[in-house]
Amino acid sequence: MKPDENIKFIDFHTHHGEGGGDTMVIRNLLAGEKVPESLSPGTFYSAGIHPWYLTKENCDELKSALIPALEHHRVIMVGEAGFDSVRGPSTEIQYDAFIYQAHLAEQLDKPVVIHTVRLWDVLRKAKKEINPSVQWIIHGFRGNAKLASDLVSEGFMVSLGKRGIILEVIEAAGINNILLETDDSGSSIQDVYSNFARVSGIDENEVIAIMKSNFIKLSGKQNF
Repeated sequence: MKPDENIKFIDFHTHHGEGGGDTMVIRNLLAGEKVPESLSPGTFYSAGIHPWYLTKENCDELKSALIPALEHHRVIMVGEAGFDSVRGPSTEIQYDAFIYQAHLAEQLDKPVVIHTVRLWDVLRKAKKEINPSVQWIIHGFRGNAKLASDLVSEGFMVSLGKRGIILEVIEAAGINNILLETDDSGSSIQDVYSNFARVSGIDENEVIAIMKSNFIKLSGKQNF
């Protein structure tokens, strides 16, 4: 993935943002939502079956509805998909939906944006089953430094929002394994970058260069 050379800020995961100018955003779509006909410059999409909106009754319908969106050239990632112990159907249903999406990601060569609440062992089980060739990224990571270190050692990347930017987590994950996002926080991605620079002690221009490099690493086969 190679963003336009004019891009400075990359919002890895948002539900509301629009790209343009010096900013690129990856806006989330739920399975069944259509890619907007009017596409602003710098706005790309992920599409997935979120565990919050998954049920035993709608699982097959959501699987079928997801495919047309993922085939759209502006949909560059699968997800958010994953596991939630607080909100969602049984773990078995969540696992089935996630494995389906992970296989699609492999077929389409698109990274996976992951939502996980507590069910880290289930996520690890899925990763062992798939042995993915595409990158899996934990979005909105809010765990501790030990968990960040463990996940990175297992091949994951982590995406941090403003509240997840903690020095110990940055150091544990390693600067080259981090992306930045706004999710639904209401913060601007520029504010997130500035906060990351302040907490990490890294010059903001260097942060911009590192995050762009990290994003490009996600997939060398997609250019836009």
